[in-house]
Amino acid sequence: MVKLLALTLAFALTAAAKPHHGHGHGHGHGHKDHSAGFVTIASDGSGFVRDGKPYYIQGANYWQAMNLGADDCNGGDRKRLETEIKQLAALGINNLRLMASSEGPDDQPYRMRPSLMPKPGVYNEAVFRGLDYALDLMGQYNMTAVMTLQNFWHWSGGFSQYVAWVTGNQTIPYPGDWGMWDEFTKFSARFYNDSSIVAETQKLYKDHIATVINRWQHANEPQEGPGWWFEETANFIKEHAPKQLITAGLESKLDQYDFNRTHDHKNIDYTTCHLWVENWGIYNPANESSIVDAKAYAKTYIQSRSQWAAALDKPIVMEEFGMARDAFNKPNDPVYKYDPNTPTTHKDEYYGFIFDEIVGLAKERKFSGSNFWAYSGVGRSTDYPNKYGMVWLGDPPHEHRGWYGVYDKDESTLEVIKSYNKRLAGLE
Repeated sequence: MVKLLALTLAFALTAAAKPHHGHGHGHGHGHKDHSAGFVTIASDGSGFVRDGKPYYIQGANYWQAMNLGADDCNGGDRKRLETEIKQLAALGINNLRLMASSEGPDDQPYRMRPSLMPKPGVYNEAVFRGLDYALDLMGQYNMTAVMTLQNFWHWSGGFSQYVAWVTGNQTIPYPGDWGMWDEFTKFSARFYNDSSIVAETQKLYKDHIATVINRWQHANEPQEGPGWWFEETANFIKEHAPKQLITAGLESKLDQYDFNRTHDHKNIDYTTCHLWVENWGIYNPANESSIVDAKAYAKTYIQSRSQWAAALDKPIVMEEFGMARDAFNKPNDPVYKYDPNTPTTHKDEYYGFIFDEIVGLAKERKFSGSNFWAYSGVGRSTDYPNKYGMVWLGDPPHEHRGWYGVYDKDESTLEVIKSYNKRLAGLE
């Protein structure tokens, strides 16, 4: 999303598996390489296959799983994680998109805390174990995972933190409350565009990949990245994890040229798109009639990205989309749309419309599923922060709590999601 989120650039779709125990100091974090359960690409490139049958992504974004899986002393909440993964499974969810990276230092703003890598090459074992714990739980419900290896945006540290480490300058131009985005974007893009530091940033990134690799997505929403970087990173990941699928985590917001520059590489196995009608100025949640514009834009967007993917003979997944609660009921109240008690009429209508479009295309093998943004489960925007200052919701640390997350009490929204998952499963 133009929304500040950047996960990984290489996506690996694989079965979640039971973790190895007795990890070394920052290395050896991986899972047994079983052939059964791995997701592959259909021979004609039209979609995914698992265990010899068509496989559709009935997914959710649940990026916070790694930290929730840590023990209590390290900011985790394993009972909550167990509850929420069980809830997701009951909805028919078969795939979760997770963060598999976060960078310190932990005194920086807009971060996931505690971070997985507080210093270059130094890992927090407790957070690594949290990732293992989450993957083990997912495996019990036969879920697959998308592991995001990096983030263009700053809420997990991301590219900008790599640039800060390599240059020795911790003064990152954070965009704050939706300002300075151009300045921040230019700074973060130095990760792969600044020839004076690119050798160092890429070494640090590849060292991270080699440490955690098992299922990969390059990054979350890399912005106008160079073609060489997508290709080189995908090749590196595939060398280390040949059975996992790889994707780039692209929004696909710009144009077909950017789409092809990112995805038209041998080891990029499938394509992605994200859709953020409010962030992109299409939808105004304070205007009740604006839902018409949102749906019209979404229809054209989904159809065109499906066509772009078909031209490359690769599957496509809508791996991020969302909508706020019904702000139009109180358009002059700036906090109403973030209130857990605010209705979800527009969200439910919009989700249903998106799902109808995807199912229609999936019947023709022209779309392979989606991950809604995002699951907040039993959490609430009104929760008190833990000792690390974190409230774990579907909304990342730089955004207003309660903006896009789906709670376990949002019964009408959950029913829309459950119905969609049944329809997709019926195509398998």
